[in-house]
Order: sequence, then C-alpha cells, then structure tokens
Amino acid sequence: MSKPVFVLLHGAWHTPRCWDRLVSELAKAGYESIAPALPSTGTPPTPDWSADVEIIRGTVSGLLKKERDVVVVMHSFSGMTGGTSLDGLDKDSRVAKNLKGGVVRLIYVVAFLVPEGFQHSPRGTRDNMVPEMKTDLEAGTITVQPEHAKSMFYQDLDNDTVAGLAKELQPHSFGAFWSTTTHAAWRYIPTTYIICTADMPTTVTAAQYLVDSAKESGPHKIDNLIKVDAGHSPFISKPEWTASTLIGEASKSV
Repeated sequence: MSKPVFVLLHGAWHTPRCWDRLVSELAKAGYESIAPALPSTGTPPTPDWSADVEIIRGTVSGLLKKERDVVVVMHSFSGMTGGTSLDGLDKDSRVAKNLKGGVVRLIYVVAFLVPEGFQHSPRGTRDNMVPEMKTDLEAGTITVQPEHAKSMFYQDLDNDTVAGLAKELQPHSFGAFWSTTTHAAWRYIPTTYIICTADMPTTVTAAQYLVDSAKESGPHKIDNLIKVDAGHSPFISKPEWTASTLIGEASKSV
C-alpha cells in the first residue's frame, strides 16, 4: 500500500517556506508532501478566504484523482480554511462512491478547530485580535512586526533564527478573518490535535478550549491529543519530532 501524501497548510503571515525543514525530514523518511501557497497571505489582499479554500480543495482533489490517500496538516489560521475545504473528500465518502483515495487524517497544529458557522471576527471589526496584530482597514491587511515575531510564533527559537524568519512574514488579508466556516471536516475524518505548551499562554488555553468545545458540540472524530514542549511552530523548532509524529499519526489511518 502506498504511503499517504501530506498536504501542509501554512498559517497567517507565513508562506510555504515555513514548512521547508519539515518537508526535508518527511522526504528523508520517504514521504511526499505538498505545501500550497494560500492567497490570503501576501499582497494584494483578498476580500475573503474563498481563494484559499479553492487552492486547498484543488490541491487535495488533484491528489485524489491519482487515487492517493492524503493527510492534511493545518497550522494556526489554516485550521479554519482547511476544516471548511474538505466536504466530500474524506475517505468514507469516496469509498461510498466506489472511488479510491481520500483524506484519511487531519492534524491540527495549534490550529483553529472550529464548528460550522464560525467567524473569527465580525465583518468590519478587529474583534478577537491580539494587540500584536497591526490592522490597516483601509489597506485591507493585518501585519505582525518583526519585534513581535518571537512572542507570537517562535518562542523556542534563538534570536538570530527569529530575525531571519521575521523577514519572511507577509501581510495577511483582513477579509479572511471576517469569513465564515461552512464545514467541519473533523466531524468526518480522524483527527489529531497538537498543543504546543511553550506557545503563548493564551494560545495554549484557547487551543484546549477549542478541542473540548468541539468534542462537546456533537459528532466528531477527534481521537488523539498530543502535547509537546514547543513554541507555536514546532515544524521549525523540532522538525524531526514533528515529522515522526505526523508519520505515526498517519499510519493509524492508512
């Protein structure tokens, strides 16, 4: 049986390059991975997250046409877009239609695991945004300044590494935070959630709340919660651990 393909979805302000260390580790173990660029990051800003959803769905659908099994890995913001993009692409739905391949597992890395109808912020507002998120309503963008990169994303990395990573941060589209989820893939696809305990304390608390709330909300397939002593981006600070963990979780579903 062929190994699954990992689809890696980056979070806000980041680009696919944030996955480079993990991609290398997965390749060493013989696993293919794809990290699409999500249009809500960068310029010009997008009015909502529909272009992200289209890219995610198109990337996964292209792999399913090749009858591949897929594991979707979401970081931070992309938990919302990833979770809403996979309606009908889960393995069970495809098998019911006599189709091969499908999404066999979701892995949320301190990501938004949210139900249908979730909106991060009401349209036209910056509600629920931390002070480090610098908003420009006229430009339609939200930015994180280099001096806040370590506390926001890279708590367990040295300052020189953080400085290099901060240079790659991009503006994120305001409209993406105003979009609303229409699907909760974790109700239908086996799901792993990774909490990084060295992340911002508020983020750790929020992540646990999201998992608990999801489990209490109704049907779900959240079957594993993993805690790791790492900052917000373990795929950068602990790529070997992250690769090993993703492969182990994927093996449960293939």
